[in-house]
Amino acid sequence: MKFHEAIAAGIGHIQENKRRAGLSILGIFIGIASVLCMMAIGDGAKQIIADDIEKIGGANQIQFWTRQSVWRRGRRYPTTERYTLGDACAIEAECPEVTGVLPRNRKYSIFVTSPLGGQFRGADLEGVTADYAELLRYELQAGRFLSENDIDNATQVCVLGANVVEELFGNVSPIGQEIKLRQGWRQTPVRMRVVGTMAPKGRNLSIFWSSLDDMICVPITTYQQRITGIRYVERLIIFFQKDVDASDVVKSARKVIRKRHRGTDNFVYDWIPKQTVKQFERIKKMIKIALGGIAGFSLFVSGIGIMNICLVSVGEKTREIGLRKAIGARRIDIFYQFLTESMSLCFCGSLLGIAGGWLFAHGMARVAVRILPIVEVWPVVLSVRWMVISVLFSIFMGIIFGVYPAIRASRMSPIDALKTDT
Repeated sequence: MKFHEAIAAGIGHIQENKRRAGLSILGIFIGIASVLCMMAIGDGAKQIIADDIEKIGGANQIQFWTRQSVWRRGRRYPTTERYTLGDACAIEAECPEVTGVLPRNRKYSIFVTSPLGGQFRGADLEGVTADYAELLRYELQAGRFLSENDIDNATQVCVLGANVVEELFGNVSPIGQEIKLRQGWRQTPVRMRVVGTMAPKGRNLSIFWSSLDDMICVPITTYQQRITGIRYVERLIIFFQKDVDASDVVKSARKVIRKRHRGTDNFVYDWIPKQTVKQFERIKKMIKIALGGIAGFSLFVSGIGIMNICLVSVGEKTREIGLRKAIGARRIDIFYQFLTESMSLCFCGSLLGIAGGWLFAHGMARVAVRILPIVEVWPVVLSVRWMVISVLFSIFMGIIFGVYPAIRASRMSPIDALKTDT
């Protein structure tokens, strides 16, 4: 009996007992499909976070906020120190690993009107510098962005996001038009001339109630002097080189802050996007370990079931084994026949598990988009590496649990096998 004939005989027995084979495959299918589904959803979430960070300038950045209060001698006191434009210039000049510093002030829920009668409630007013579009990777749709002259002279000009343009002007070009900004109903509106518009960018996970296209950019000096009256900077976004450790950048930036703020930096609160990605990676690894354990137990139980099915198959084919040995079949031929049956069951289960995992992942992605509407599309990332691993692991399980029935069949005496009634 040739090797390929032994394989054909093993697969043929599966086709003869489809219901029994299907029940045996079910456990393998569930184990692999569940793991691949969660891996695909998890990798999709990782891609969403990476894309989201790219929208706000990439992972090589650090954001310095101001703490509302600090602990001193066992009591909490409000902070009095604030960032300044000079802090941004000093950090950029004295920290060689820093590629740019963006001072940024923001006001939410601004009411905006246009001379055409358009209104927009809930715009985000951004007080920024001329480097804003380049550092945060915004693209201009029309006109220009803010210039250094606008910053130095606190000119009353602005750049509009895509949603603001659509609400205020529709299909009419807003370049050169005047808009009115107002923080509250009782406040006197401030006139601003539109000099540019930004290309659409979409939503950001950090802001659930608005979009990145809802913003209005004005010179930070105009924001401070003509709109809000505050003289400080609310946030500093520090961009650094790719191969530099973020913690080293934080240390050098804090050193500059201490030098400029009477030796204190306890009012500084820093957020590093790379740490968020690393924390997500750690959580994902823990989930992988948990899922791997569940899937391994499922596959182990399924493997025992497959071994029992193969033992039943050996019992059913006892006379056939004796007859084949009587006409010259070798032990290795019988061994391959029954080992192939076990491997084929596991291989089929793995292929169906890959298909099932892909379908389940797409179903869960659709549910996730409805639960979290801020995400327009949840990508399903099913890596080839995990598919190959699942197939190889299933075949390995088939070998492990098929060896004993195959050895038992190959060691049968042809005389004793022919004497049996089955």
